[in-house]
Amino acid sequence: MSEQKTSFMTELDMWSEANVIGPLFHTDLDQNNWEEFGDTGQEAIRAKVLESYRNGQSAGPRKVFKR
Repeated sequence: MSEQKTSFMTELDMWSEANVIGPLFHTDLDQNNWEEFGDTGQEAIRAKVLESYRNGQSAGPRKVFKR
C-alpha cells in the first residue's frame, strides 16, 4: 500500500478545519455565513504561518554559546 505525502499547507488546512473552523461552526446557531468565513479563516491562518516561517528564515540559524 502506497501512502501519498501531503504538503505542509494541505495538512495545515486539514488541521485548521478540524481544530479551529469546525468547532466554531458547531457553536454558532446562525450558520449561513460560514462558507465565506471558512475560506477567509484558512487564508488568515496560512498567511500567519507563512509569515512566521519567513521570520524564522530571515533570523538565520541559532547561535551556539559555549559555557
